Amino acid sequence: MPRINISDIIAVPHLEHFASMLPHQCDHGGRAAYKSSKNAIKIAKLTLLNPTIEVIVFRQDYSDHKNSTFRDLIWAYESLGVKLKPGIHYPMGNDLWIKLPQGNYIHFQQMKQKDKLKGYRPTKPHNTINIAWFFEITEYKEESYIVSARSSVMREAGEWFICFYEWNNAPKLSDWTYEFKEKMEQREDAYVKKTNYCDAPEWQQEKFLGKPLLKEIEMLAKYDPEQFKSEYLGYPANLGGTVYKQFSRDRNVKPATHNYIDITMGVDIGGNDATTFVPKGFTKGYKGMETFSNYYHKNGVSGGIKNINDYITDLLNYCEEIHDTYGLPITVYVDTANLMFIQLFDNAILTNKYAYIIREKLPKMKRIKGSSKKKSILQGRA
Repeated sequence: MPRINISDIIAVPHLEHFASMLPHQCDHGGRAAYKSSKNAIKIAKLTLLNPTIEVIVFRQDYSDHKNSTFRDLIWAYESLGVKLKPGIHYPMGNDLWIKLPQGNYIHFQQMKQKDKLKGYRPTKPHNTINIAWFFEITEYKEESYIVSARSSVMREAGEWFICFYEWNNAPKLSDWTYEFKEKMEQREDAYVKKTNYCDAPEWQQEKFLGKPLLKEIEMLAKYDPEQFKSEYLGYPANLGGTVYKQFSRDRNVKPATHNYIDITMGVDIGGNDATTFVPKGFTKGYKGMETFSNYYHKNGVSGGIKNINDYITDLLNYCEEIHDTYGLPITVYVDTANLMFIQLFDNAILTNKYAYIIREKLPKMKRIKGSSKKKSILQGRA
């Protein structure tokens, strides 16, 4: 192997931990922060120095490896002086693997289906899987997918194992990766490092990123500073400024099945605020929950002025209509902040001749089966 100066191909902020053999190595921050190139070079170096170790690289979608981790690794080996040949050391089609001249392999896997994250074995009997690269973990559904993958790939690893995790920080602090980061920061066998492109000296920025991208980043910082901070500096998005439209009704909302085995309803009574009744339908086996309807009324804004007795009537009518439609009892949860409504609601149930009422142990919860008398409850709904 020709002599290569790692400092020539690794960005300055990543030199600190490049030689680390800690089991868990976490790199996060903004885009273009040299995280992928560092991990690819380190994996290439370790596999060249240890001809019996193998690697598994994970992405959310298997097909996404081809133009990211797969190309990064081929580049990394070439940067270390090892020219891999298509058709010999890696395939030409959609199936992805890398075979080094000395015989060890790099495998590429998906993170979409948890039940398929098992059964990994090295290609040769005397080889061991010692490295897992978890790429762009913000694309994964949750941390449990990583836990499942680790439990499979770390078996029979021998004396050491390294997991590389890398991600660009999510715009929302509610993303599971922020909690994952905090857990890793508490572990003695892990390091967590945040970087952005500015952490490298200017000569490396120009060498690794190129003048056109640096100019584009400069323009974004000037004309859309909030998006610049989120995209390239790795800070959560300021939703009070630029709006990040991540929600898509077509992608995120599925049509209701209307095939339920149980229905519950939350009730929140407002005076000056809105009054809402929100039913939820549970699908077979309690494997899913759907919102199929809602009641909304706000005095002075929608449907005229209503008092507490009007809302009780609307709630009873709403329950009857839902029961007539789905043929199921309804478990009603009433906000305990309005004790007068709860008392009037209790009395109304008894005086409206419902078929039966089961008082559950949970506070302020009733299970109601509507009568056969049909009533319209369209009034007061949004």
